[in-house]
Amino acid sequence: MVEAPGEELSLRDILETLKRQWVWLLAPPVLLGVLALIYGFFIAEPTYASTATLSVAPVQVQAQLEQRIQVQQATPITFEGLRALALSEETVGGVWEALRKEGRLPTRWQDRGSLRGVERMMRDLKVNDISPKLQAVNPNQVPPVVASLTVNAPDPQVAAKAANLWVEAVKRRVNAIPLARLEASLKALEEQIAPAEKAYREAQARWEAFQRTTTLAQDKAELDAKTGERVSLDQELSGLERDLAAVQGRIRALEAEARRQAALVPLDTSPEQLATIGKRLKEAQENLKRETERARQAFQAAALTLENFRKTDRLSEWQQERDRLTQRLIEVGVRLAQVDTEKAGLEARIQDLEAALIKEPRVLELVREVVEDPVVAAALAKGDLSALAGLRLKTQEINPVYQPLVTQLVTLRANLAALLAEAKALAQEQQRLQVKLQDLRNQIAVQERAKEALLLEYNTKKAAYEAFRSRYDQIASLTSGDLSFDNPNPEYQRLRGTLIDAQAEEARLLARKAALEARIAQVEARINLLKERVAKAQVEEERVRQALELSRNAYVALVQKRTDLQIELASSQNSLAQVIAPAYPIYEKVAPKRGLLLALALALGLMLGVMAAFVAEALRPPRAEAAG
Repeated sequence: MVEAPGEELSLRDILETLKRQWVWLLAPPVLLGVLALIYGFFIAEPTYASTATLSVAPVQVQAQLEQRIQVQQATPITFEGLRALALSEETVGGVWEALRKEGRLPTRWQDRGSLRGVERMMRDLKVNDISPKLQAVNPNQVPPVVASLTVNAPDPQVAAKAANLWVEAVKRRVNAIPLARLEASLKALEEQIAPAEKAYREAQARWEAFQRTTTLAQDKAELDAKTGERVSLDQELSGLERDLAAVQGRIRALEAEARRQAALVPLDTSPEQLATIGKRLKEAQENLKRETERARQAFQAAALTLENFRKTDRLSEWQQERDRLTQRLIEVGVRLAQVDTEKAGLEARIQDLEAALIKEPRVLELVREVVEDPVVAAALAKGDLSALAGLRLKTQEINPVYQPLVTQLVTLRANLAALLAEAKALAQEQQRLQVKLQDLRNQIAVQERAKEALLLEYNTKKAAYEAFRSRYDQIASLTSGDLSFDNPNPEYQRLRGTLIDAQAEEARLLARKAALEARIAQVEARINLLKERVAKAQVEEERVRQALELSRNAYVALVQKRTDLQIELASSQNSLAQVIAPAYPIYEKVAPKRGLLLALALALGLMLGVMAAFVAEALRPPRAEAAG
């Protein structure tokens, strides 16, 4: 009975309709249920899940805050980072490759068309966060990151194997995070240590060369000696000036007394007395002339000796040669330090190559199986190879890895031999330079002492000659007539003789004073020169010493930092990530879920059956009663 349009269906009508169309109501659920059972039992591939659990413990980080070292905890990786790391193609690819090599790669994970096996494998991998939620009393305490890594596979053994390989790969990569940072820091530090060590060795070589070539100690000793000599010369000059002042005071007193005695007796010089005075004056002039001539000859001899010395003087040439040899000695010392560093590097590389050669055999033994192929057939004059099938031939070939290592080792040994030869030649040259430099220093010292002695003698003789010449010029023009005013008073004559002796003493003291002043000027010039040389040497010594200290401190700091990093790297080998629950085979299927498939199929079939029943009811022809 079909209701008129616009008339609502009651529940009774719906049940009547479904009762009449029970075939359509039951057919779809039964059909879909049968298909679901067929798919679940006969078509669908069974899937087993295996789970491994990984824990990433926090690390301690030291932070210096307000001059206090505070230890804090921090995880090297978050769960999101761990998940990305676990599902990365590099990690999954390593697991996939390991399963492929073992021959345990299931079909569902193999390459198919344009879809690679690694991508198909990723569909069966899941990472879940199961980290504990701790309420830590210490705010610096951080809970570990705990994750479960689940693998779905058609075989429980394969699932467990893949899960264990996967969790181990993730653990290695997580543990490698701090190690990678430390290794990068250590590598960067190693790159800095080599030039720092080279700079330190060069600075040490410069310091040793400076210590071998410097004359600072000798110059200081000579400066102290010259300073002491300068003090003694000043004391001697002061005593001489006191003696000269006393002689000059005595001369003034004698002149005053002579004038007083001359006033007591009138001037009346007899011819006999005048002749005696003239004779004595002539004798005094002759004596003073002879003394002046001897002083002049001594002065000329000293001047000639000094001039001849200056003609043959090679002091400046030797000093230039000394400076050149000193510079070359420094260069040789620096090069020796560089050779030592290069030799150490070559020896380390040679040891590494020798260790690698020990591991690599020189000849490889190869086993080949004779098969039927055209190449072998042509080699055997086209004979029948069927009888040779399965025959194995054992041959030897040169290891292709061994020969390059041998070539490198020979090259390095040749370079090492060249370095050793260079070091030997440099050491011999250094010894020769030191001997030659010491000889030059001795020659320069002897030359300087000789020059100093000649200058002293020249200045002394010159001062003496000038003193005698001045006195001779005073009395050379006198005659007996100039002395006719001499008083016949005997006391006056005695005083005059004493006055002449005092004036001669004054002349000797003046000559000695001139020589002392010349010696003082010479010593003062030498002291100034030594002060300048000592100051320059001290500045150079301080510069070389500071350069050595700075380079040594930098090198020691880098080496200490490298040691700290190596210790930290060794201590970091302890795993931060730990597998707390490895995977094991689970024989309970996680797919296909037959009950769920059946329930879904029945529900879908029931829905389709209801729809089909109503459609069939709508298409049913009206009954005869309704038509009548």
